[in-house]
Amino acid sequence: MSTIPRFDAAWKTWLDENILRGCTHQSLIDAMVAAAFHPNTARLILARHLAGEAFDLPDSAAPHDDSGYLYGTPMLPPERVLTASDCEAPKLFSAGQPVVALFADVLTHDECDRLIEIGRARVQRSSVVDPDSGNEITIDARKSEGAFVDASTDALVSTIDRRLAELFRQPVENGEDLHILRYDVGGEYRPHFDYFPEEQAGGRHHMQRGGQRVATVILYLNEVARGGDTTFPAVGLAIHPRRGCALYFEYVNALGQSDPKTLHAGTPVEQGEKWIATKWIRRGRFRAEN
Repeated sequence: MSTIPRFDAAWKTWLDENILRGCTHQSLIDAMVAAAFHPNTARLILARHLAGEAFDLPDSAAPHDDSGYLYGTPMLPPERVLTASDCEAPKLFSAGQPVVALFADVLTHDECDRLIEIGRARVQRSSVVDPDSGNEITIDARKSEGAFVDASTDALVSTIDRRLAELFRQPVENGEDLHILRYDVGGEYRPHFDYFPEEQAGGRHHMQRGGQRVATVILYLNEVARGGDTTFPAVGLAIHPRRGCALYFEYVNALGQSDPKTLHAGTPVEQGEKWIATKWIRRGRFRAEN
């Protein structure tokens, strides 16, 4: 017997009654997720229902099928060359589903070397967010060393924060602190998502400040002798680290859905070491304005 929920007349009535009662949209989504709807599907249903659109949930939007994600207008600026007050970054490639792009000349070689120098003095074993508690924990799937840095660490960090905000047209205060990461031989980060699962208590805990993560910028600080690629397994994409380049990808749409095609990984470093700096961008303000 199938346990896949169907969005039928009973569910429509339930939505109407609870919207009339004044229930929050997130509480309705949480209840549907608890009933085995996929979070993306629950958000899609609610958005269409609030818009007054009559529709039937297709079989392709089953609880564990992520195909319900809707691509709209990307946040990524469409120009072939992005500009900041101190930088011009030509686009090397881009894709639309998922929204991924690689840009050259975002950092100078001297800036890359300085960030590595800053990181080498500070990095410690990397952690991840525990899905239940929201606490930081270490796991075998992530083998790297990292350190968060800000303007108080070095003036260069403030320069990079402003530059990225100008290039990608996002408020500087919506960015998390820059995260410098080092991967030694064997270092990797197995396939994962950067957004926080809203159906998990740990994810909701981290969204209390700044809301959901919506985009990531990975700055490549050195050339890796062998290995250390950034891969997107769902679409067969691999990016080789190239010093001074920035990889951008976004994963949350206007409905609040999260894009499952942005599953990504850092493959094991086979020779040498790999240095990157990551900037995660939130939906709202994460940091106080300077």
